Amino acid sequence: MLKFSLGQDISKVNYEIKEIGEDIEINITGGEIRIGGVGLVSGGVYNILSVNDHKEFELIQPIADRLKKYTELNILITAGIHIDEITLDEIKEILENNKIAIDKIDKYLTSEYELFHEFN
Repeated sequence: MLKFSLGQDISKVNYEIKEIGEDIEINITGGEIRIGGVGLVSGGVYNILSVNDHKEFELIQPIADRLKKYTELNILITAGIHIDEITLDEIKEILENNKIAIDKIDKYLTSEYELFHEFN
């Protein structure tokens, strides 16, 4: 399991990566926690579903795109962030921090699974 947060105050986003058997679940939360979108990565492809009027796919899609190389894993990504009166700069900060999170998650998965699988 890996847990970390990025950002401060209103822009703080929490990431939790845990094993569900041989599969992986990634939860992304911040502000008022809810479900805004989900992604499923499996066999080198991914699908994303979003709740109406939610933009969490902007966090899920780049993660799914990076992690699709783990063809031996099924990865469920859930994201739910609600922040009243968020500014454009705060949104940009969250999206920039998500890039850092993607690197951390990728490194974690590589270190956990490189002994058992070959990843491209």
